[in-house]
Amino acid sequence: MNFSEKLILALDFENAPEAIRWVEMCLPFVKTFKVGLGLFTQEGPSIVREIQNRGGKVFLDLKFHDIPNTVRHACEAVRSLNVFMLNVHCIGGVEMMKRASEVFKTMPSKPLLIGVTILTSLPSSEKRVLDLGNQAKEAGLDGVVCSVKEVKSIKSKCGKTFITVTPGIRLEESSVKNDDQKRSSTIQEALASDSDFLVLGRSLFQSKDPLKFLKNTIEKFSL
Repeated sequence: MNFSEKLILALDFENAPEAIRWVEMCLPFVKTFKVGLGLFTQEGPSIVREIQNRGGKVFLDLKFHDIPNTVRHACEAVRSLNVFMLNVHCIGGVEMMKRASEVFKTMPSKPLLIGVTILTSLPSSEKRVLDLGNQAKEAGLDGVVCSVKEVKSIKSKCGKTFITVTPGIRLEESSVKNDDQKRSSTIQEALASDSDFLVLGRSLFQSKDPLKFLKNTIEKFSL
């Protein structure tokens, strides 16, 4: 997987027109876009289809967390969206994660199902993250969301093919307003940790020239 394929751009915008405008501008460089709770609540499944219709892939970041049967029904509703990746919250427990995983097993091209360990806005202990990662693997999930600092430990405990998705990635050239990520890291740190996917959002979009930064970053790390 080349560097641009590792990048996921977080569409933390309030409406579809603004999100799609950025998708269209960034698609020559990046193919995967994260749709979170705010944008999905505002726009519904149509935002996923709009991104896909333009050639993009979607990481649906809704962090399902409820009783097992409710999460299973939610995952069944997602099946028809054909997203590239979605997540559930590991704290929901092994049984909840198993129910979610079972929904996608019969799909010919199933999405990556990822477990959220501890939000990067919160402090965490490595042991707690590792325990949740191990539960996610036991439940049949493809990987976890974790901070860069926990990637090597997760890979060591759960195997090199167990996927790690790392949010809170920062461009060193930019500053982020109202930053609530307590455990952020640079691209260099994420790549050194062997993270599989890097989620880049506000540090890019709040920079002076986002497209220039994006293009230069991809060129720099694709060498």
